Amino acid sequence: MKPKLSFSTATQAVNEADKTIEAIVSLDKAFTENITIGYALKGTAVDKVAATATNSAYDYEITSDYLEVVIPKGETTGKIEIKLYSDFALEPAEPETIIIAIKTVDNENIEITREDEIEISVTQEDGLLVVLEWGIGAGETYLDVDMDLFLWAKNASSNLELTNVSSTRPSFTSPEFFFLPTAGLIDGTYGLSCNYYEGSKDPMNFVVTFIEIVNNDDASTTVINGSYGQVNQNKWDDQVNGIDPILVQTFEKAGTDFNTFSSIMIPTAGSRSITGALPKEVVKQGKLDNLPKLPTWVLKSK
Repeated sequence: MKPKLSFSTATQAVNEADKTIEAIVSLDKAFTENITIGYALKGTAVDKVAATATNSAYDYEITSDYLEVVIPKGETTGKIEIKLYSDFALEPAEPETIIIAIKTVDNENIEITREDEIEISVTQEDGLLVVLEWGIGAGETYLDVDMDLFLWAKNASSNLELTNVSSTRPSFTSPEFFFLPTAGLIDGTYGLSCNYYEGSKDPMNFVVTFIEIVNNDDASTTVINGSYGQVNQNKWDDQVNGIDPILVQTFEKAGTDFNTFSSIMIPTAGSRSITGALPKEVVKQGKLDNLPKLPTWVLKSK
């Protein structure tokens, strides 16, 4: 009888923080030659090759041969190696899926069985969801207000510095948000800029909410209120008049815990001022793309 080819399991559950996983193709008995198997990728998660073609974000990368796997002569298994990427996107409640389907085998003496597909469910990893909202209170209809949210983290000199992690949607719609994965984030102090980009409201009230996500569920929530005036506005991307957003709030990460969420500093002379309640040594401006200690993530927008 012909050796039968299948996946070793029809389903597999993983976590986004697992980093590297494998899908195993199997023969029910060894064969006398190498066999090469062609496969296709489907599912809701996006692979790097497909994303690169459209210059879009991706969730995983095939690090073994792309769309091809070999079972060596005399052996019964071959491995498809997959690297999962941590990112700043909060995934849907339902896990994303990577579906791999066997399409071809280069030897007619091998039989492809009905177990020719595996579905890998990728669950949102633990982390901290940071949300900036405005115009949400009674009578607060802020149709012309735009705010932007930026992350700060320690640089090589252990000063807090602006990172390239931001939520700057080009609209006047609340909220702005990003997700910080626990597994990838080093322990230490982090900070936020809650930039009042433009608007006619004075005062303009806003809320920063920190939601810890554990096992794909809300573990704890901390809400901090703030209020800016028009004097605090800063069009930070204006090449002539704009100045980088400044640090107005800090928090700590220790292991799997996020804590010590500070109040929001209201600058004394506008959102471009470096005076206020926070220590001056941590209010240090820096380049957006220069942060050696921050892990390399794929920044996704969903």
